[in-house]
Amino acid sequence: MAMVYEALLLFGPLLVLVFVYSFVVDFSDRGNPDLAAIKRIGLQLIIAAALLLYFAWSWTNGRCTLPMQTLGLKLTTTTGDHLSARMAVARALLAMPSVLFGVGFLWAIFDRDSQTLHDRLAGTRLIYVPVNKVI
Repeated sequence: MAMVYEALLLFGPLLVLVFVYSFVVDFSDRGNPDLAAIKRIGLQLIIAAALLLYFAWSWTNGRCTLPMQTLGLKLTTTTGDHLSARMAVARALLAMPSVLFGVGFLWAIFDRDSQTLHDRLAGTRLIYVPVNKVI
């Protein structure tokens, strides 16, 4: 549920990012058609970098994204500490292919602690904290 909520929230800002990128690099039909593949890869890299920065910043120092906060989810290390910037970036990088291909969620079905593959590899854990309880 958090991923659906996250996608709905990020759709608008990413749409603005795509618009600005398209305007800056002249992604119109009038542009050079030989550069279309390079422009497309550049757009994909910028979107991936924006998502990486958003999630890495949101998960460090005890912060969480709005959907995580709404649903009472908190991301911690396996020992219960706050994530460092390095751990947050590692989890975000590992989560991208894991989420895109669905491997991480299939892994969670069979994992003894119900952790996704990217959580297991990054040394993180997604825990439930009741919404009214502050930790």
